[in-house]
Amino acid sequence: MEVRMKTKSIVILIAVLLSSAALAAQTTKLDGTWSGNWTPKGGTPDAITVELRQEAGGKLTGKFLTPQPMEFTKASFNTATGVVIFEATDAKSGKSYKVEGKVKGTELIGTLAAHDTTGEVRLIKWTFFGR
Repeated sequence: MEVRMKTKSIVILIAVLLSSAALAAQTTKLDGTWSGNWTPKGGTPDAITVELRQEAGGKLTGKFLTPQPMEFTKASFNTATGVVIFEATDAKSGKSYKVEGKVKGTELIGTLAAHDTTGEVRLIKWTFFGR
């Protein structure tokens, strides 16, 4: 009987720990570096990398690393729908960039508008395992 109680307690403890880890992963699932490409209509794919940060209150911030390093001027994430929108302007060229997409797991799929050109964007979140 005592072995069953210990086993049951261990199972409950593991379930609590796993659910806590899952909850923490959900609240920070956007945090990190996302990279991939975008394909302008009628053009060839071009690399894009962004860094996203979701603060404790839910506020989304970040920056483009490529095609040009630039901080987001606006950013939002709807946790209910998975829709993310972020935009920035290149200070040197004045060119504006806006991504609108949907996050599903570690993938962000949507559109990117770069000044007057639009195209499909697909980004994958970098994941690291180890230490």
